[in-house]
Amino acid sequence: MEARKIELIEMMESKGISVEQAAQAMQFDPTLLGLYLIKDGYPVPGRILDKLSAVIQN
Repeated sequence: MEARKIELIEMMESKGISVEQAAQAMQFDPTLLGLYLIKDGYPVPGRILDKLSAVIQN
């Protein structure tokens, strides 16, 4: 799960997607998403990673 989180963060950075943009597309709180997406070992719920992945792919 941690590797997927880091991979998604790097994909966001490479595509120039900000946390605020991703949160808006996911209809999610940007502050909470920003806390989840800190590069650390803290786990992120799978459903949030799934939504974030869908936003990045589109």
